[in-house]
Amino acid sequence: MHLTIASVILFAQLALGAPSAAAAPRNLRVVGASVLGSGCPYGTADVKADPSNTAFDIRLSDYVVRAGPNTMAADWRKNCKLTLNLEYDEGFQFATFATDMSGYASIPSGTQGHCSNTVDFTGGSRQACYDIDLNGGGAGAFSLSAKPDVVLWSPCGGSTAILNMNTQCWISDTDKPALIAVS
Repeated sequence: MHLTIASVILFAQLALGAPSAAAAPRNLRVVGASVLGSGCPYGTADVKADPSNTAFDIRLSDYVVRAGPNTMAADWRKNCKLTLNLEYDEGFQFATFATDMSGYASIPSGTQGHCSNTVDFTGGSRQACYDIDLNGGGAGAFSLSAKPDVVLWSPCGGSTAILNMNTQCWISDTDKPALIAVS
């Protein structure tokens, strides 16, 4: 799973309808990053920021959904929620610029698979959800991407925001081996 965030400027003048082409904020810090979920148990997720702290790469080593013989209902659905706590100069807002989720799926005929990625800012009233159906009869790599995607903004009037990204994948019950592995 990959997540890229980019700064987007919004001054008070812009809120009143007068766009500004000022410089980017001088300060942007990620003061906390966490992952939680059945698809990213403790010790199986690696979160790395680029030197600018505006792009983040999350590598998951245990995000595997299985169905078929010798599986239980808990194996058929997994999720992983990434939370980024941001601090930045007052007078700015931030938005997701691009999100990428990739993996491999092997789904037998007659079986359904599905992955989704939901993005929101804590305290915001909107969220964006991206989906991909991984229906039976094939095997191979998949990608769930949104580029460019500036549809959600951090709340106005502050210098902090919490960005949430929740992915989930599931496979319908089947008597044949089925797999979704998110990397």
